[in-house]
Amino acid sequence: MHVELGPLEIDYLTFGVKFKAGQIPVTATGGFSAQLGPLAAAVEDMGIQATFVVKADRTGNLGPLDVSLGFKPPKGVGLSIDAGVVKGGGYLFFDFDNEEYAGALELSIADFLSVKAIGLITTKMPDGSKGFSLLLIITAEFSPGLQLGYGFVLIGVGGLVGPQPHRGA
Repeated sequence: MHVELGPLEIDYLTFGVKFKAGQIPVTATGGFSAQLGPLAAAVEDMGIQATFVVKADRTGNLGPLDVSLGFKPPKGVGLSIDAGVVKGGGYLFFDFDNEEYAGALELSIADFLSVKAIGLITTKMPDGSKGFSLLLIITAEFSPGLQLGYGFVLIGVGGLVGPQPHRGA
């Protein structure tokens, strides 16, 4: 589609209809991006959702239909920056139905420090119960390295966090 409205661009629009037991969700979503100076942002599949439920007893807000309208959160959000000293970007992914979230980040600061991170979290256990599971990976790299003495140079450090899954009460 690529419609430009000043700094905002509409990349695409989608319309969807699903058939679930007793209800019909209808969605209208789009992909949007914007550029403001050194910052760029993108939003994936954000829009509105209307859910139609058939009421046999005609007690819905539209007679035989009960209609609810709501915001459909995005599937993902991305940001990037190119401000000379600081360059890089990141992306967050959301799956609200499965309660899964992921993100990635990479930043370079003054061509001396490069920071990278990846995170995964889920807030629903495989059996459907409440709980969470987390994985976080972080690295920092130094260029040309930090002199530690005695011929040692620190080029990078990293970490991994993956606590035992926790079940909610």
